[in-house]
Amino acid sequence: MSRLSNLSKCESMNTRRGAPFTRALVFLAAALGPLSASAGIKCWTNDEGVRECGNAVPPQYSQKGHREISESGITVGTTARAKTKEELRIEREEAARLAALRAEEDRKIREQQTKDRVLLSTYTTESDLKLAHEGQVAAIDLRIEHTELILKQLEQSLAQLRSQAAKLERSGKSITPELKNKIARIKAQRDDSNEFIERRRMQKAELAAQFNEDLNRYRELKGLDTTAPDQTTN
Repeated sequence: MSRLSNLSKCESMNTRRGAPFTRALVFLAAALGPLSASAGIKCWTNDEGVRECGNAVPPQYSQKGHREISESGITVGTTARAKTKEELRIEREEAARLAALRAEEDRKIREQQTKDRVLLSTYTTESDLKLAHEGQVAAIDLRIEHTELILKQLEQSLAQLRSQAAKLERSGKSITPELKNKIARIKAQRDDSNEFIERRRMQKAELAAQFNEDLNRYRELKGLDTTAPDQTTN
């Protein structure tokens, strides 16, 4: 072993006695004579928590990290300890998470770019966009009105059937299975019609929100004033 490895024992003694390690190192380096340019002084901590120094880190401490110092006691380099398996796992998971976030962000950007191209190629003016929205709303309103007419007829039919059932009960007769089935069928149709109307109204609200979003985006792309709700271009 090189004479420089004896520095480990000296440093341990200096640490316990409270002597400055740098001063001792300079003295020992001068006493031991010059080292070759490639031979650095490496310092590590042993299993007992004592700092040791030498010209090479022992294999059993090579994974714990060390620092390299010059003959004048100045730190010229550090080597971090090897990461544990758990640390490496966490690092990989974090890298995967960040990669997924970047991929999702890229996907959203591409999706927005596609929507922008469709928006600009489909509607030449703001008026075109509004007319398209009004047409969609009108179609939904028409279906709602038609279903409301059907619903009104169903309510009338249901009232008549219930009246028949009441007459039978007042006369002491049982409601026939056929009448019961008719009442149940009309009630089911009525419930379906009400649900259909509610879904169409929700669709109108969604279209209104989408229209406002598309209109604002269209104005941004065209460089128009987004605060003017009634603005149109020719």
